[in-house]
Amino acid sequence: MKKIFKKYLPVFLKENIKKHINNQLIVNYYKTMYDKRALVSYITVPLRKNSLEHTNYFEVQSWVKILSEFGYNVDVIHYENSKNIDLSSYDLICGFGDVFRQYFENSKKNNTKTIYYATGMHVCHQNQVSLQRVKDVYLEKKVWLGKSARFVEKTWTHQTALVDGIIALGNEICANSYKQYYDGAVLPVEAPFYKMQDANEIMKNRKQNSQKHFLWFGSAGLIHKGLDLLLNYFSKNVDVTLHICGHIQNELDFCRVYKKELYEMPNIITYGFVDIKSELFADILKSCSFVIFPSCSEGGAASVLTAIGNGALIPIITKETTISTGYEIWIDDFNYIGIDKAVKQALELNDYQVSELQKKNYENVQANHSQQNYFNQLKLSVSKILENKDEL
Repeated sequence: MKKIFKKYLPVFLKENIKKHINNQLIVNYYKTMYDKRALVSYITVPLRKNSLEHTNYFEVQSWVKILSEFGYNVDVIHYENSKNIDLSSYDLICGFGDVFRQYFENSKKNNTKTIYYATGMHVCHQNQVSLQRVKDVYLEKKVWLGKSARFVEKTWTHQTALVDGIIALGNEICANSYKQYYDGAVLPVEAPFYKMQDANEIMKNRKQNSQKHFLWFGSAGLIHKGLDLLLNYFSKNVDVTLHICGHIQNELDFCRVYKKELYEMPNIITYGFVDIKSELFADILKSCSFVIFPSCSEGGAASVLTAIGNGALIPIITKETTISTGYEIWIDDFNYIGIDKAVKQALELNDYQVSELQKKNYENVQANHSQQNYFNQLKLSVSKILENKDEL
């Protein structure tokens, strides 16, 4: 009966029901009896089901577990739905979203500690550079593709200016984007990834000529994440091959403008969404030696980490991905010249150098971006902000 109900329910009604459920406050997730209460403002779906769709599933689960270990009864709310919550009952508020404005504008309790969880670079940076990239495309294609940016409508400035501490997902580059606007503690935490493939086996079975194959593996915001730059470059350089994995079809205007590059070029292979557990993903990883990702703003670029951690690919990235293995190839400019310089640097590597760089990148990501390492770093950072509020 339940399956029949789901099958014939109108799509819009399904979405409204789903949204209603996901917006509900989860009260005392572990049903503990501690004296203190904490509220996590993020997303609630990961506490209702497990998924490899995004690392934010693991991140939310980690936050809740850590705060419980620190002796808090933990509630969780969606970041856009906190209007009817009595915040005066909480000793700690973490995460991001509407809740911080509500707290700082209507505070009835002056000893609540607040921690902002920054899942990307500062919005002042992100919005500016993302729209600049859209303008770059307009100047070339004479069409506005604003839906392929990553524009944050709500700046939620209270959370980046008034909190007791900020935890930034990514490296010091991500953290520094907040430090210019905030005089408190900004602690970077290395992003995690999901390990689903045997990278050692993939290295052993790397395909012939893989050094001329490059993977773009990303999500929404195709211009923001530099796919347009790669399509422009690889369509003009047919001796190298670009593999594209992601929900490309969700951005119809982008696909229309770049139809030829995406679907008609012999050296550009567009797969769409690819399950990271699948044989297809393993085969793509075996085909490539490099993951290339010229994004203009990220919080730890989990997609790049996934390609390295599962397939030992060598990253060709911008500093704005806010990750660094110490063995990457940098993209210095968001233009054809920047891509060309980086790709040529990759092609100049000999077989031995490629093999060694793949091993070193894989080892670095395994050591520094595992789920356990993320959990440990996050726990330490929360502890520092809670215990040393007046000293940070």
